[in-house]
Amino acid sequence: MLVSEVKPIGKVGKKLLENKKAEEIINTIIEKPLQKACKACLEKNIETSMSSANRKNIVKKGKKSVKRADVLELMKQEKTQTFLQAGKGYAWIMINYNTLSDENRKILFSLEETLGEDTIWFIKSCYVEFMNKIRKPFRLKPMVENFDDMYADKFKERQLILMYNNKYPRRAVFIRMPIDENTTDKEVETYFDGIISRLVKQ
Repeated sequence: MLVSEVKPIGKVGKKLLENKKAEEIINTIIEKPLQKACKACLEKNIETSMSSANRKNIVKKGKKSVKRADVLELMKQEKTQTFLQAGKGYAWIMINYNTLSDENRKILFSLEETLGEDTIWFIKSCYVEFMNKIRKPFRLKPMVENFDDMYADKFKERQLILMYNNKYPRRAVFIRMPIDENTTDKEVETYFDGIISRLVKQ
């Protein structure tokens, strides 16, 4: 099956790690190319929050896929961007960074170095930045968000700030795979298996 043949599902799962029917739910709400990867995360007690591998992720002719540099450029211009940027030309899985072990955090930072900055994205929700823009004209004290984990400074150094629903984790890791109209579901499975297999059970 080609990814270009996969219809978006658009359903939301809740707390899969705590659900006894998690694999059954994955088969229902996760698009087929990423089901195996999400089950592999489940086996390692790694929390996945969102994912996408469907025809909408394939960029149309004349358009280009979104790179980290593109997001950074718009960040410098203080333009609000959504998490959908991650899926323009890419299949992706969003992992909750806050619930990762330090060992898995270290592995993901290492993978960013070896696989490239367009494969592993460290994302922070723009909620605090957005709220502070609203508070500023009223001279309200800015909201401050502090993280004190071992890799907090490293995350901040590498983070991209994107907008997504506030019910999702404030900090996340997006694992991305470049795709086009010829990419198959098996290629997606193999690609993500190669990355998820490097993470450890936690």
